[in-house]
Amino acid sequence: MTRAKETATIIRKYLPGLEMMSCDLLREGAPIEPDPPVSHWKPEAMYHEDGARIEAAFRRYIHRADLKQQNDSYEVIVCHANVIRYFVCRALQFPPEGWLRMCLNNGSITWLTIRPNGRVALRTLGDTGFMPPDKLTR
Repeated sequence: MTRAKETATIIRKYLPGLEMMSCDLLREGAPIEPDPPVSHWKPEAMYHEDGARIEAAFRRYIHRADLKQQNDSYEVIVCHANVIRYFVCRALQFPPEGWLRMCLNNGSITWLTIRPNGRVALRTLGDTGFMPPDKLTR
């Protein structure tokens, strides 16, 4: 999680007062066997271990606010693309096996909105419009 921690430190400079913490559940990994399968990447042994951990992270961080909450709240989660793609599939109630069909650049912004009634909207996926083109990487 070295790159994610470095990125979080940079973000914190622009969002003073943001509480920063590290969570081992958000480590990169292979959340579930992708569908369609890909021939060049087969970490079968990792799916069971990584998948359970990444699902636990999803359940910890992606949920409705408490019913007593009066104001909007925001969570800034800095992690790797596999985790983000899996979170997006799960949050939108899409088949999670489709996580590898999306492509995200490093440092991109994905914004999910979860309404009090449980309705989820994907506001942006992998936005990199704030980066110069020569800085874009995958």
